[in-house]
Amino acid sequence: MDQAVHELAGAPRTAPRSRASLRIGIVGAGFGGIGLAILLKRAGFSAITLFERGSGVGGTWRDNTYPGAACDVRSHLYSLSFAPRADWPESFSGQKEILAYIEDVARRFGITPLVRTNSCVVRAAYDDVRQVWRVETGDGAAHEFDIFVPAVGQLSKPVIPDFAGLAEFAGASFHSAAWDHSVALAGKRVALVGSAASAVQILPEITREAAHVDVFQRTPNWLLPRNNRAYPAWQRSLFRHLPPFRLALRLYLYLYGEFLFDAFRTGSWRNRLLKQMSLKHLEAQVQDPVLRQKMVPQYEVGCKRVLFTDDYYPCFNQPHVALVTEGIDRFESAGIRTRDGVLHEADVVVFATGFDVTNSLRPVEIHGRGGIDLQASWAHGPEAYRGVAVPQFPNLFMLYGPNTNLGHNSIIVMLEAQSRYIVQCLEHMVDRNLATIEVSEAATRDYNRWIQAQLGKMVWSTGCGNWYSTEGRVTANWSGSTLEYRRQMKRVVFGDFVETVAA
Repeated sequence: MDQAVHELAGAPRTAPRSRASLRIGIVGAGFGGIGLAILLKRAGFSAITLFERGSGVGGTWRDNTYPGAACDVRSHLYSLSFAPRADWPESFSGQKEILAYIEDVARRFGITPLVRTNSCVVRAAYDDVRQVWRVETGDGAAHEFDIFVPAVGQLSKPVIPDFAGLAEFAGASFHSAAWDHSVALAGKRVALVGSAASAVQILPEITREAAHVDVFQRTPNWLLPRNNRAYPAWQRSLFRHLPPFRLALRLYLYLYGEFLFDAFRTGSWRNRLLKQMSLKHLEAQVQDPVLRQKMVPQYEVGCKRVLFTDDYYPCFNQPHVALVTEGIDRFESAGIRTRDGVLHEADVVVFATGFDVTNSLRPVEIHGRGGIDLQASWAHGPEAYRGVAVPQFPNLFMLYGPNTNLGHNSIIVMLEAQSRYIVQCLEHMVDRNLATIEVSEAATRDYNRWIQAQLGKMVWSTGCGNWYSTEGRVTANWSGSTLEYRRQMKRVVFGDFVETVAA
């Protein structure tokens, strides 16, 4: 693995650019990093290194091993278009199946030898004089690259709120993204803090063995049926032996997702339809009308992430599962005390409290031209040009950057569009023998004015306090359909970039 790393050189580069010699450092070996590496290899780029903080590839699907972990995008769409899998066992696959798929893709396309595992990038700084990126890892090593690509994803930094008295709690506690499998839940009182995407998958699993579960809900969520099912043997056989059948399903799933996009536009009929479907789902599955009312969101459907589940609501019909809607006051040795003075005893606390999207690149320090700090430049919220480039950061491209998240389709569609865009930029650099390529301030400013104007028409801007926004501005989500984004990313407008020719 180490042979793929480019150690610091003492002299500036003077040789002409070539696809084989352009040194590319990628941070993250999840779907984004691996997909980009495959497309780069196909285009003739071979000096590629992927830095992975974990013990293997997979990203979020390696880290999130909590009970019930699964994807809410259908399996045949939640995969790379150029690396289909024929034998998905069910329509919505679980964590183990998805991780196995990523590992297999990395092996098949020769990416595994390029990955430096257990290698956490802590700092990356652009050298203005030598026009290279110096990348430092936690073991004290430093490496040099011509191109630097953060591909860490928006959901890679777990967050546990700073609850009062948390250190006083005598039991076990952990975040859903760092599940402690050594802690047995059988016969225990469990506090599940959170009621969103991870919680709706965790609850049905832990209620099977825990003696009692309290679910601490700060805000109810809009839920829709998932309708997951195992594929019968005959259908899996068709997927294997008749690729057009599999491709037709993928196309259908993709176009259906695109059809749903308008549901996230404020006041649209599809938005009203989603609301009716969600309320009907709630009424059908929760028997107690008083409890049911506590689960009705008081914000626009879609403003926060819409969740898909078949078995979350029925858990609350069981006598050993309780919904707690009072706010948490503090943690104590024996459990959690809410603001109404009630102590909810617990042996184990599971935090399903999400991720820090705004600061997802931390703890990596990234310094661009003149030493400018990326996080400092994003003090009022992250922004980029088309989600991939940032002014004053030459030769830096990112995957799953600001304003590229989705609520209606597969994020892998976006990652592939970004990866192909980056490949175009690097091919252009080689063809023109460029030392640097950097998006202009004017192009970035114009792009973000445009996208914010578009986002003002969407439900994410209606003020529900979602993780999509920073200081009242939507900074995570893309404003349109994936078809629109793919059209926008199909060809690079090099007039929006500042280029310098290599000496």
